[in-house]
Amino acid sequence: MLNIKWLMLVYKLPKSKTSANKVSVWRKLRRLNVFPLQDSLCILPYSERTLEDFEWLAEEIKEMGGEASLWETACLSNKEEERIKEYFLEQACKQYQEIINAVDDVVSVKQLQSLWSQMNRVKAQDYLKSPLWIQVKGALERKAEEFSKKGEG
Repeated sequence: MLNIKWLMLVYKLPKSKTSANKVSVWRKLRRLNVFPLQDSLCILPYSERTLEDFEWLAEEIKEMGGEASLWETACLSNKEEERIKEYFLEQACKQYQEIINAVDDVVSVKQLQSLWSQMNRVKAQDYLKSPLWIQVKGALERKAEEFSKKGEG
């Protein structure tokens, strides 16, 4: 069943003597957790937020002297769409699992706050709503309650 609209960013960076532009764009794409279809072509699930993110990045690429265009698209292959959906879910689940694994080792409120921040960063990239999010939230809330009972929260 095809039911996801996708945003596709197609870009070409300007030729440069340094790799600064390439590294800058790469870091922003990594932060957005895009799915790279090919070199200079990546997608995200469509939402107003991802559209805005890609619009900003496309403008930055153009300001560097490069070319960029955005496309709204749909995948015509169920198998391919499932592969892309799995990519996004696996990325989010992997990061959520790291947080769950780290909760038991938390010994200070500061560490707990750091994990909350980490969870919020992952949640911002959890475009397809991983089911692990609620487990992470629960684990962090239980740890916060432990600190609260000890009078540390």
